[in-house]
Amino acid sequence: MNPAAYKRIAAPRDEPSQSRDPIWSMSTLVVTGSVVGGVLSLGLLVIIWGYLPVVRPFLIAALAVGGVLGFILWLRRR
Repeated sequence: MNPAAYKRIAAPRDEPSQSRDPIWSMSTLVVTGSVVGGVLSLGLLVIIWGYLPVVRPFLIAALAVGGVLGFILWLRRR
């Protein structure tokens, strides 16, 4: 190969390579405020609770803080 061909191959692209990689785009999960989002959240909670017992205290604390903050927001919007 001549040197000009190497430059064409190594030329920078306009878009990053991560945007074309399907694994990269599947690493995020958007949980909406609908029934489906609730089912996904409960499913993730059950999976994490069952298979990662080390994080159980964190899950309990997160649920408690979320419940308190949710209750405060609910009271403010009434």
